Amino acid sequence: MNATARRRLERRDEIIRAFWRVARTRPRGGVNVRAVAAEAAMSPANVLHYFSSLNELQMTALAGAMEQFADRRQAILDAQESASWRIAAMIQAGVPDTISDELRHVYESVPILADHPEYLPAHRALVERQIMLYRALIEIGAGLGEFALASPPGMIARNLVALEDAYDLYPLIGDRTPREECRAAVRSYAELALGLAPGALAAVAEPSQPLSPGE
Repeated sequence: MNATARRRLERRDEIIRAFWRVARTRPRGGVNVRAVAAEAAMSPANVLHYFSSLNELQMTALAGAMEQFADRRQAILDAQESASWRIAAMIQAGVPDTISDELRHVYESVPILADHPEYLPAHRALVERQIMLYRALIEIGAGLGEFALASPPGMIARNLVALEDAYDLYPLIGDRTPREECRAAVRSYAELALGLAPGALAAVAEPSQPLSPGE
């Protein structure tokens, strides 16, 4: 990579970091090109030189956050722990105590997709990667005799991801159900689907800190 291309990437990264700083301090819908430009100490025209629109900037920032989220879940899959521990850790990561600004923006960006279908692949890829990671872990546990599956691995994996998404959307519409109660509900389904005793997943260690995109 030559110096010009490297500098361009650095400037794009600076703008994305500025986007997240603005997003964390402004109310929903309050992020605009002018605010991001001021945070990045550049002109709005300069921001639009690197990103053609606020939507492109937002979706680029979200793609990076989603990739970080998926990478953290991959690290859970790769951990040298029991399959049950890793399932509990996945649920902890997928239903965190606090909905981060990054995760909130992922959900709030969905309406953009109707007018910008070019951004659909990033969202779809995140969902499919989460399903793939869960499925791989479920198959590992079944292969080791740790799980006795009540449904095909892919079906269980897809249901777990759908439950996580639902419980992460609830706080955004004002639901105040305690997050541990939400995680307990997901664990309850997982225990039934994986043939584990009730409370088995609650009894294994979980990460001390919730994992969420952008951490």
